[in-house]
Amino acid sequence: MIIFPFGFYVLDGKTPVYVGNDLEAQNTVRAWMEANPDQIRLGFDEVGPMQVLTVFQGSDHGASRSRMDQAPLLFETTISGAPDDLEARRRYNDYDAALGGHAELVGLANSRLS
Repeated sequence: MIIFPFGFYVLDGKTPVYVGNDLEAQNTVRAWMEANPDQIRLGFDEVGPMQVLTVFQGSDHGASRSRMDQAPLLFETTISGAPDDLEARRRYNDYDAALGGHAELVGLANSRLS
């Protein structure tokens, strides 16, 4: 059995639900994501040449952190086409924080156009 050092999750509304950390869990999340593409993308905005995208990732992208007692980082906002000095990625452990971060990065991107 393959065991991953991080967990896999699906969303129940805004709440991440732990599925497991093995190959079966990975396959379950992959199938859930294919069946629920509208729940994966939380936000998308075009700001001039930049694109701000916030998504639910389905696995903990903070698992390599030294402290295992931290909440899993399951959401990510990225800016593509951004200048090098603009922060291009942020990760979050909850749905509402991800939406707030998305709005903040859209604001930062807009401020660069002024």
